[in-house]
Amino acid sequence: MSHYWYCIRTKRYKENWVAQQLLELGQEVYLPLLREQRNVRRKLKWVVEPLFPCYLFSLLFMGRNLDAVRHMAGVVSVVGTPEDGPLVVEEQIINSLRERSLNGYIEVKPSLFFLGEKLQVIAGPFQGLEALFQKELKAGERVAVLLEILSSRVRIEMPRAYVQKIRQFTISR
Repeated sequence: MSHYWYCIRTKRYKENWVAQQLLELGQEVYLPLLREQRNVRRKLKWVVEPLFPCYLFSLLFMGRNLDAVRHMAGVVSVVGTPEDGPLVVEEQIINSLRERSLNGYIEVKPSLFFLGEKLQVIAGPFQGLEALFQKELKAGERVAVLLEILSSRVRIEMPRAYVQKIRQFTISR
């Protein structure tokens, strides 16, 4: 009997619990985790959560193991179609996700800014203001920006996570 990777859909916030149950059954499990900085109650904090909320991957034998997983507490279903049944996830996809992991987490790096780009200040004492990007400082942890204050531009340094690109939407006809 050969084994394959399957994607398992879990109930909301039950990914870790289902992963633990699968590990106790001796199954190999991969739950890709995302680590990023976010504003939590007005403070910048590192947040870790599943990369794919409500989903995880497990290496299972077709048949008996798959049926046991379907009926496991916290599991909604094994991802598949009514016609073909559970879909096999290519091992290359799992390996690709694992290669992107650093210390067990996939980190989303903020996009790069270019000189003079308009940014929105999303945290800190200047929250809500627009700024012009000047340069990155301290290995990308901080940035220098220009703020328009009292009819003059003032150079300010702040954590990189305090600014983000201003999203511009266009309406096409």
